[in-house]
Amino acid sequence: MAINRRGVARAVGLAVLGLALALAPFGEAEMRSGPIELSVAEKSQLLALARASLRAHLAGLPAPSIDERALPDALREPAACFVTLTKVGALRGCILDSFQPHESMARNVARNAVLAATVDSRFPTVRADELDHLAIEVSVLGRPYAIPHAPPEVLVAALRPGVDGVILTTAYGTSTFLPQVWEQIPDVETFLTELCRKQGAPAQCWKTRDLLRVEIYQVNHFSEGDDE
Repeated sequence: MAINRRGVARAVGLAVLGLALALAPFGEAEMRSGPIELSVAEKSQLLALARASLRAHLAGLPAPSIDERALPDALREPAACFVTLTKVGALRGCILDSFQPHESMARNVARNAVLAATVDSRFPTVRADELDHLAIEVSVLGRPYAIPHAPPEVLVAALRPGVDGVILTTAYGTSTFLPQVWEQIPDVETFLTELCRKQGAPAQCWKTRDLLRVEIYQVNHFSEGDDE
């Protein structure tokens, strides 16, 4: 009978990782939560806040006031939110100001909508006449949790394409890919290699002593035009 060696390696890797997490300090193990759940109405409210904030900024007006007392409980909770702007399907700017939640979800989405339009150095600042052609996407990050140090093959087996966002910290810096990036880079080893390159590190740094920390997170991703 033929042996699926890749499948066996993945199963063993996941078993080792599960044991490592079970033995990890409670402070890290307790962070293993999935994406933050939001209702359809709450998602729509966040997208509306993002667009209102962006519209005001591009018109040279003060940022709209946010009365947090009137918000649903979920939108008042601190959260880190990645905001992406696209124009006719092409990336026009994206930003996450901090992995660490430091303000309410509503305020963070409003803030990062403006930052995505103004500080992404890969693109010129968004102009007011572009606003009606932009689509806004939001990824609300669940709290990252660390994977204990493990051999490269165990790390490869542990990651779930299409599900896990990854934060890679090496001696050269820190970089992340959202779970959506798996659509462009479905191979795990290539995914980790591109994360190294993203921070200007050697392509194989994730296999060496330069790797300092790997964290995983999940996101609740939604955008204008979703059918939900």
